Amino acid sequence: MGRMGRMCAKIEEKVHDVFYVLGLHIAEWPKVWFFILIAWTAVMGAGAIRFKEVNNVRDHFSASTSPSLKEFAIAREFFEELGSPFHMVVALQAADKGNLLRPGYIEKALEIEDFLQYKLKTEFEGGAYAYSDFCGTQCETSDSVNVFLTMFRDTQHRKQTHVKLTYPTMDVFGHRVYLANNIFEVSINNRSQVVEGAGLIAINFHAVYNNASSEAIMKQWEQAVYQYSLSTINDPLIRVYVTSEGLVSEEVRRTGILAMPLISVTLLIVMAFTVITTLKKDPVKSKPLEAFLGVMCPLLSLVASFGNLFWLGFEFLPIVTVVPFLVLIIGVDDVFIFIHAWHRTDPKLGYRGRMAETLADAGPSISITSLTNLLSFGIGIMTPTPAIYTFCVFISVAVIYDYIYQIFFFSAVLVLGGIREENRGNAYLCWRVVPEMTEEERVAKAERVKAHKENPPWYAKIAQFVLHYWVEFAMAWWSKIVVGFFLVVYWGFMINGTLQIKVGLTSEKLFMDDSPLLPLVKLQTEVIFKEGGQVAVFVNNPGDLTDPDAVPEIMRILTRFENANNSVGSASTHMWLLPYLPYIGLQNHGSIDFKYGYLPEFFKLMEYRRWSHFVNLGSTQDCLDEKPSCLRKFVFSTGFHNAVAWSDRLRILEEWRGIASEYSHLNLTVYEDFSMYSDQLLSIVPVTQQTVFFALLCMIIILMLFTPSFVTICTSTIAVLSINLGVFGMLVYTGVDLDPISMTTTLMAIGFSVDFVAHITFHYYKGDFATKRDRIEHALASIAWPMVQAGTSTMGSIIVLNLIHAYMVQVFVKVVVLVIFLGMVHGLIILPVVFAALPFSKTEGGHGHGHKGAHKQSIHSLEIVWIDHRISDEKKKHISVIKVHPEDPPQLALTETPKSVQRDADHA
Repeated sequence: MGRMGRMCAKIEEKVHDVFYVLGLHIAEWPKVWFFILIAWTAVMGAGAIRFKEVNNVRDHFSASTSPSLKEFAIAREFFEELGSPFHMVVALQAADKGNLLRPGYIEKALEIEDFLQYKLKTEFEGGAYAYSDFCGTQCETSDSVNVFLTMFRDTQHRKQTHVKLTYPTMDVFGHRVYLANNIFEVSINNRSQVVEGAGLIAINFHAVYNNASSEAIMKQWEQAVYQYSLSTINDPLIRVYVTSEGLVSEEVRRTGILAMPLISVTLLIVMAFTVITTLKKDPVKSKPLEAFLGVMCPLLSLVASFGNLFWLGFEFLPIVTVVPFLVLIIGVDDVFIFIHAWHRTDPKLGYRGRMAETLADAGPSISITSLTNLLSFGIGIMTPTPAIYTFCVFISVAVIYDYIYQIFFFSAVLVLGGIREENRGNAYLCWRVVPEMTEEERVAKAERVKAHKENPPWYAKIAQFVLHYWVEFAMAWWSKIVVGFFLVVYWGFMINGTLQIKVGLTSEKLFMDDSPLLPLVKLQTEVIFKEGGQVAVFVNNPGDLTDPDAVPEIMRILTRFENANNSVGSASTHMWLLPYLPYIGLQNHGSIDFKYGYLPEFFKLMEYRRWSHFVNLGSTQDCLDEKPSCLRKFVFSTGFHNAVAWSDRLRILEEWRGIASEYSHLNLTVYEDFSMYSDQLLSIVPVTQQTVFFALLCMIIILMLFTPSFVTICTSTIAVLSINLGVFGMLVYTGVDLDPISMTTTLMAIGFSVDFVAHITFHYYKGDFATKRDRIEHALASIAWPMVQAGTSTMGSIIVLNLIHAYMVQVFVKVVVLVIFLGMVHGLIILPVVFAALPFSKTEGGHGHGHKGAHKQSIHSLEIVWIDHRISDEKKKHISVIKVHPEDPPQLALTETPKSVQRDADHA
């Protein structure tokens, strides 16, 4: 790769030397590093005293750039003078899914409506409060259901015929009542257009709270209604369903709460697997305590990182509950690599030399995976969605801490274990010392070793058999054809899946599968969205309505919204000007010229009081003085229907916004309750594309630094793309959409996929072997088993999350399983075949740190060549004695490295 290759090779050499020297330093002060990090964990962990949990679906799952967020803020500001809005939907459905207007059912529905309005009370500070006690001017918003049910009962069952119940509006003593927001699945007489039946009734309970006490009362009443709805599960007539923003947030929180205890189960599984798979028959060389403390590393990093963020004022969101599982997976992977690297060092080097060799070998590999994970999650911090931002901050800081703890804390643990090993301490019974072998025992052991070499035990034979044929498969000409055919089919299948991905987050994705809120959410999607909805238009700068052109312009705007696509029309409109203009005419002896002076009086009248929450008035004196400041802003609404798909809802939302933008002098804002979900179609796709692109770009740069070979960079990049393509495609085939949750797991997939690719690529690149066969064999022998260990432990640990039947958790599980499976297939099967098929040349000047041969490394101008103990006696004349450290025992080094020695070592 020319100059770039030489520069990267020089970087590789320096990185190796830095880790080697760092290993010597940690080996010099293991206890200091051990206790410093324990103390730091305690200090940071104390940040838990500032723990604060927040959970608001609208605020946290909407992009900060989303128009719906601004629209919601304007809607909230409109009601600020009165207080903050409270809204709860209660839906009634017959237990047999039949007509709710049948005799018996309609009486039960009226009983439920009356109970919720007046009789269901909650106690607060010695008082008892029903909805009718705190609804204020909003009480009438729930009255339409009572009026409709009462009149239907009277006309159908009591044969009173003075009222004609038409749909979607009915006339009640001269007042038009719009029913499409409350009555659904309506059957109508084709001749008379009179309502004959209804399958679903929704009651909207609105209120406004303006202090902590009223907010607490409403929340308690909200919970009381929720508990009442649960009590109707087995009701023979009517089932009650409820939903509200507060209940949705509580349900999302429940998912996180259920996931947290499972971290202990996951920890036990990972702990058991890690300790068991790192045990050795030799009680001196076995490392159960080291494996245990290695698993504790990610836990310590979690305590420190979370505490650090709490100290800084970060808030906890339910989506962050998966971070401990991720960090545990990342950390345990590093533990296997560290322990495997330690066992591959020569015990004759002493614990200092072994630690230096271990860190020089494992450090770069762990650095690659930590950097890729950090960058893939770190890029997510730039996304405009608060939930993704918070998640990425927590996981990124945790990854940084885990890396520090692995390098310093776990290295110190390995050094202490190395000291125990040199002192022949028993790994299982720490107070015992395993005595030195006698000469007879050494001879017997040498004979056993020789016998094992001549006739290896069954497990060694299996390992040799698998490795031999694994390499043979990679080198075979027909394997290229098989792998090539597989990749073509695989890519085609996954591209087809990725192209079919749907975009959008719905509230049911945030719930458990058994959530009591889920039935109503499904009814909203299947029935309510299809049959009815309301768009509110806020006129934030109405200007002077006494201007002759002002009111006609507003009425033209209203007509445009009534005639927009999917609009119901004028029958669904709620506009305070419609009753106010005739009222002016009555007061003004027929003249309907707009007057501000009648507004205060108009809104105090019982029959018009319900319109008072459609306007924001200034002072009464301004109104009497006919000043425009009398009317600061107002809102009107109109209905729409047949918009079920989020793409359809976005289309009409964009049309409404387009209409509003034409009247900038009035500062119009459109608001629809579910616009936050529609708007995700605007941001989630471009944000995901940009995030994935920059994440992959960072991965390529990292691979260039650590494996500066054109072949390894290209193959690794394609492998990462292939793994992620498989993840995206399979997610679509398993019913996962593109939303903030799956986008978060996408970042995770990119980081994890690089782990599997980088490990095998790095070991293939760094090996000092003349042939590709030897390089592939070295790479597989070095990293295949740790990769299998890490993948298996992750699979076992993550499987417990299947107990939580929630979309948020299941997507996480699916992505982890897919990344591990596809990562191992690509890393252990496909890449070796690809490496065997492509030419490879390594830039001179870089290190090869393979353990099969003698290799040279420069540390502080001291030339050291570690010698494999299997070098024949006739080569020993080239060996002299040096010391790496004043306290170390003498070590062997080559003063000259003839080709014959190198060749013997390479094939030993």
